[in-house]
Amino acid sequence: MFDRLRRLVAPLHNRAVRSLALAHLVSGLGDWAGRLALTVVVYDRSESAAWAAAVTVVALLPWIGPGQLLATLADRYGRTTVMITSDLARAVLFFLMAFTTSVPVLLIAAFAAGLCVPPFAGARAAALVDVCDDDEYPKSIAMFGVLSQVEVLAGYAAGGVLVAMAGARPALALNAITFLVSAAFVATLLHTPAGSRNASSQVGWAGVRTGLAVWRADPVCGRALTLFAATNMFSVLPETLVVPFADDVGIAETWIGALAATIAVGSLIALVLVPSDGTHEQLLRATAWRGIVAAIAAGVLFTFAAWPIAAFAAYGISGMVDVIAVPTNQVAGQRLPHAGRAAAMTVAAGTQNVTGVVAISAAGPLADRWGTNWTLAVAMGCAALVCVWATVRPIRSTPTPAV
Repeated sequence: MFDRLRRLVAPLHNRAVRSLALAHLVSGLGDWAGRLALTVVVYDRSESAAWAAAVTVVALLPWIGPGQLLATLADRYGRTTVMITSDLARAVLFFLMAFTTSVPVLLIAAFAAGLCVPPFAGARAAALVDVCDDDEYPKSIAMFGVLSQVEVLAGYAAGGVLVAMAGARPALALNAITFLVSAAFVATLLHTPAGSRNASSQVGWAGVRTGLAVWRADPVCGRALTLFAATNMFSVLPETLVVPFADDVGIAETWIGALAATIAVGSLIALVLVPSDGTHEQLLRATAWRGIVAAIAAGVLFTFAAWPIAAFAAYGISGMVDVIAVPTNQVAGQRLPHAGRAAAMTVAAGTQNVTGVVAISAAGPLADRWGTNWTLAVAMGCAALVCVWATVRPIRSTPTPAV
């Protein structure tokens, strides 16, 4: 166990990976803390739950088309240039939001800030491949998976503290500083391979089409994306339904935050156990087997969720299903070509968000009809079936070397 933990943080010895990790963590903290503070401001101004929910909507909309277009710029003009530009733009927008009183203007500014997230995320994912060798990359993917969980927990916690101590508007202004710090970390990578430009890379819709074509051209990449997106559309539901689930099974409101956090705890535990050796086909199959075990266990526990201990265990194990993202991203990152890599990765993130929206839209009415525990049990069963498909259906491709 301790050896695996040492392997998990080993990529930090690479200065470029360390800078990327710090930029990813700081900007992620800013995103989540800023979203919480902005929700408070919008709700205080509008006194409407619908307007408050619109904050999340405008944060997700850029992932469904516009973000993919902007991410193609990272392939043409360099990953670091796009990341720094995205950070600086978000810093300005969040600072301006602190002094804006109109709810529609706040939401427009939030949408503009949201447009900066897909190109930053796509450029960061592509840059990680550029600065790692083949041995470091799988470990770096696992480490970034940990950071993603930490930033959600810490971002919400920091946002709550800032709002409580300084107020929502000062919190927005302070949040702008996190993006300036992130840009400073990224600037240290300007003269690395992550900062290189590629004049032949397509931008705009042509770049998005190139990103889509990459997934179709390589069956192994296509399998990785399908396994990731199809599993995620079901594993996202426990977090989405946490409030009605807690009410259904009799968990007090004071424990809802702890219940939701259990998902991240489960993910962190599972990250220590993710497979990292073998051919790409073997990695995907080993990942799917782990997904089957975790999803079935979570589904069984959800059916017995009338007991609080079973409810918390179900949520923790459901978080383990999310770790499918680590090996699938490893496989895709190592196989995607340099030209178009940022666009292709952002296409994958957009696919994840679209499938998640579809599942969430269906889960609400089903939970009202069946109850949340049975709805989540069925969702875990569907995730297990996706993983079964990934283990039994062969991949038609040429053999790949071990990694």
